[in-house]
Amino acid sequence: MRDLVVKKDLNRLTDYFMSNPMIKWPWSSATNETSTHYPWQEALAIPLLSVLSGEETERLKTLAARILEQKQFVPVQGLEFTPAMEARLACLFALPVLELGIEWLDGFHEVLIYPEPFIYDEPWQDDMGLVHSSPEVQSGQSLAQGPIVLNWLDIRDSFDFSGYNLVIHETAHKLDMRYSGVATGVPLINLRDIPQWEHDLHAVIEAIQEEIDVLGEEGTSLDAYAASDPAECFAVLSEYFFSAPELLAERFPLMYQHLVKFYRQDTLARVTPLPPH
Repeated sequence: MRDLVVKKDLNRLTDYFMSNPMIKWPWSSATNETSTHYPWQEALAIPLLSVLSGEETERLKTLAARILEQKQFVPVQGLEFTPAMEARLACLFALPVLELGIEWLDGFHEVLIYPEPFIYDEPWQDDMGLVHSSPEVQSGQSLAQGPIVLNWLDIRDSFDFSGYNLVIHETAHKLDMRYSGVATGVPLINLRDIPQWEHDLHAVIEAIQEEIDVLGEEGTSLDAYAASDPAECFAVLSEYFFSAPELLAERFPLMYQHLVKFYRQDTLARVTPLPPH
């Protein structure tokens, strides 16, 4: 019964946003004095952000404050969302666009946050071309022309270097969809770089699929979800780029370099100790 309530609530909200893509909630999660009204020291105190330089940390904080002013964080299903949680979530959104700029997040205005994974009617097409929908448990969603949907349980698992980061995953989808509105696995990059990007991305998909065939989904070097399609592969690789760069750079060095160029960040250099003098 509880799952049905969650599903109906999510469908109602997403339908509302889809029909009113520029809608703004009557309340704001931030003011122009955002920087002083949030516990930034607490928000920044997670392993994932501890490797940033002092200068990067200050820019991240400034960017996160602007995100809080421009985006609406909407807790649902009774989630108690504290200022520290808001600020920390804003920092996670800011990390992938630290060098790209906040305009790269212009593909959404609202973020819905559930307490835990939710039920979503996932549309799919059969061999006859008929569209069906099946209820599935989801950790997050990036809806074209609509909000990002997250859950706090998985957000809490996105603070370290585990290779899993729900916020970066869904943000990567929005970056991917920024101009065309469709996630293809190829974000806005130089035209001359697209053929090599596509070649190397598909090589990752094929390699992970081979691992699945031999070892099963639990035995893959990276999350097996990356083999789903190019869009999911890009999103999963983005998770590893920020939260397990050593693993990504070792297993798929070509895609690591593509992501360095796209995000304009060398995340491996951040976590690699400098050699002694």
